[in-house]
Amino acid sequence: MSAVVAISDLHLGEESSSVNPLLREVVPAILKNRPEFQNPPFNTTPVKLNALLHKIAREFGGISDLVLVGDIIDLSLASYVNCVLQAKEFFRQLLAGVLPGALVWVPGNHDHHIWMQVCEEEYIAAPLREGKLPGEYPRISGPGRDTGALNRYNKGVQFLLGLLPIHVRERFWLAYPNYITTCGHENLLFHHGHFFDRTQSWIGTSLIEAQSLSELEVLNSAYLEFIWYGSGQSGRLSEQIENIYEEIRWIAERLGMVLDISIMESIFKWLSGLGKRGNDRGSELEPKLAERIKRYLQYIERERKSVYAYPADFSLIFGHTHRPLAGGVVANHPVYNTGGWTVDERWPGADKLHTGVFIAAPGQQFTVLPVEIDRDVYDFCYHLNHAYREAVKVDLGMPG
Repeated sequence: MSAVVAISDLHLGEESSSVNPLLREVVPAILKNRPEFQNPPFNTTPVKLNALLHKIAREFGGISDLVLVGDIIDLSLASYVNCVLQAKEFFRQLLAGVLPGALVWVPGNHDHHIWMQVCEEEYIAAPLREGKLPGEYPRISGPGRDTGALNRYNKGVQFLLGLLPIHVRERFWLAYPNYITTCGHENLLFHHGHFFDRTQSWIGTSLIEAQSLSELEVLNSAYLEFIWYGSGQSGRLSEQIENIYEEIRWIAERLGMVLDISIMESIFKWLSGLGKRGNDRGSELEPKLAERIKRYLQYIERERKSVYAYPADFSLIFGHTHRPLAGGVVANHPVYNTGGWTVDERWPGADKLHTGVFIAAPGQQFTVLPVEIDRDVYDFCYHLNHAYREAVKVDLGMPG
């Protein structure tokens, strides 16, 4: 009767990540002499999450799957060094004394590059070292442990095992873009959520219609790599790109709308949204998001009729939006969002600091449990994020 637990959007490596156990290490050199950043608070969040996992394991007789639903490390806005340092320490604290049946990583857009690394090692580099020619390889994995998800025996995942405590390495699995498991008699499908986002999948859905999940990845992979890895690993240029990204996101959140043919409806929603508290705004399943989820589920239906054993009935768990959600239904599938752990204008908002952890247990109603973010950690990360944006001036290189 074990439980299934999922967390997402940790964004380890980023200065705005509230789960980073090494807050001192994330302060950039340009801000290290600022007195407000010289004594970071002790971040108890990983330990609190560890205590929660222990509680869940005691209550339900163990944890069958602990699923990391994407954007676990932030390779688009942070250096590889920071990502690795923080991830190793975070997982050490999170998994102390915890032994799930499976630890599963489902990459998202910010950690998409790890999937590319795995594939290049598994299907290109390793065969070449053995004197073999690399062949065409699948751009996605099977969705389950018995249908193609990669594990510790695959050469490609070896570098990821180094991020984890030794006692869980033999239970590690990597699946992309989906992972399927069961809880009692219920099926659960995990997907980060970037393919619900028009900006992440526009090539395969708008520019040209992808005919399968594999083709959807093929068409969008190079774009995802440039936006969410190449631009973030470009030295000082990355600082400018991040600043522009944060400014655009800040403006978009303040406007709360897109100026399109439904401008009046958007203005109304924006005005009504101003009266809501920061942690309530956008936490419901919006019709446009539901429609994009429905479109993605059509790919799942196609796969169900072809290669992979996708079930007909399942609950869908995703992240990406950073807004916890429980209680929506799309195409007869219950949907849940695990929330996110960054601190910025978008979420959670300074008035009430919370995010979510998804919990499924046999015979119990599935839930997204609210988890509080410490005020001192929030304040530190929030001010650090803003100070960094101010310190790194955006220069668009305009003539004159």
